[in-house]
Amino acid sequence: MIELMVTLAVLAILLTIGVPSMRTLILNNRLTTATNNLAAAINMARSEAVKQGVTTVLCTSNDQATCTGNAWTTGWLVWADANSNTTLDAPGEIIRVAESLKGTTTVTATVTTLVFDGTGFTTTPATIKVCDDRTGNLGKQLRILAGGSVSLTSQVACP
Repeated sequence: MIELMVTLAVLAILLTIGVPSMRTLILNNRLTTATNNLAAAINMARSEAVKQGVTTVLCTSNDQATCTGNAWTTGWLVWADANSNTTLDAPGEIIRVAESLKGTTTVTATVTTLVFDGTGFTTTPATIKVCDDRTGNLGKQLRILAGGSVSLTSQVACP
C-alpha cells in the first residue's frame, strides 16, 4: 500500500510539471503551423505568377470559393487571374484553397488581398502578424515586400 501511494505521488508530481509544458508545446506548434501555411500560400501565389506569367491573387475567403472574407482566420484562396481584372471569374482559376484556422489563433494584417504580377512583384506590400490568446513576445510576423519576397520575424509582441 505504501509503494502504491509513493508511485501515485511521483505520478502526480510528474503530471503537474508535464501538462503545462505540453500545452505550451501544442500552442507553439499551432502558431508555427498557421504561420507556415500563410507563408507557403504567399510563396505559391508568387511562384505561380512567375511560372504562368499572369497575375495571381491571394485573398481571404469565408466560403473557400470566392474572395468574400475580411479576415485571414476564415481561410484563403490562391488563384490565377488570366485576364488581369482582379475578379475571380471561374472556379477553374483557383489554384489552392485553405480552410479556416483552428484554435485560438488570430491573424492581424494590413491587407486582405495580395496581388502578384507576372514577374512576382506585388503592388500590395503587407505585414501579417499571427498570434494566439497568450500575451507576450510569442507571435510571428510575415512581411511581404514589394519585390514579392517574404521575411519572417519570431517573438513578436501579441496583445
